[in-house]
Amino acid sequence: LTIRIQSRAALEIHGVLDDKDLKFFKESENDYVAYQGIHVLAEPGLTELTIIGENNGKTLFSYDQMIVIEEGNYASEAIYVDPSTIDPAVTQPEQEKLETIVSPATQTRYWTTPFLCPVEKPVCIKSWFGTRRSYNDGPYNNFHSGLDFGLCAPENTFDIYASADGVVAFAEPLTVRGKMTVIDHGWGIYTAVYHQSEINVMVGEHVNAGQLIGLIGDTGRVTGPHLHYEVWVNGTQVDPYEWLENSCD
Repeated sequence: LTIRIQSRAALEIHGVLDDKDLKFFKESENDYVAYQGIHVLAEPGLTELTIIGENNGKTLFSYDQMIVIEEGNYASEAIYVDPSTIDPAVTQPEQEKLETIVSPATQTRYWTTPFLCPVEKPVCIKSWFGTRRSYNDGPYNNFHSGLDFGLCAPENTFDIYASADGVVAFAEPLTVRGKMTVIDHGWGIYTAVYHQSEINVMVGEHVNAGQLIGLIGDTGRVTGPHLHYEVWVNGTQVDPYEWLENSCD
């Protein structure tokens, strides 16, 4: 969800959507914007949006609206992996680590253009965002948190590129996600790439859209070489395809 507010006066804006605190940023003089993802496992139905605008401690307006969350109608798939990579003792700390990395909302907006496809064409998407997953014949209570780009031809590697300008927030190997790079694009927007064979950037490095950041691999919890690509919006994973704006078509 994108929320934009225009005002004649400078504002301090607070908001909540589906129990998530919204974070507003100035797009231009007295123009404000907030981006918020809706979790893929959110219960369909009504949820409340609340926005309050203040100036020097005085409330200038308050706004409430019920928002409809609709069923996503996602596909399902069964995956067979190393049992150690689905052990909650491994997966939970790693998930918490990632959520900590993508929680800060940097005040600087680094990206200025639509997000680019992280791989060169032709593009072969092997698994789509939101797909319900069963691991090792378990229940379908997991979901695919990104897009999987696979090899369209028998080559063993291909390059991975930054989708947009940003700052590297993480670049290390993990058990489930393998060699992972996370880029902070500002305003609560992050991209993450998993399972790399090589990481070509360092934490704190400024990267530009289209810059080489790594190589496809099969590190971590995988069934073969591929690139797992994620987009986070204010602490929530969203469908990356919507952010790529047809750049992978």
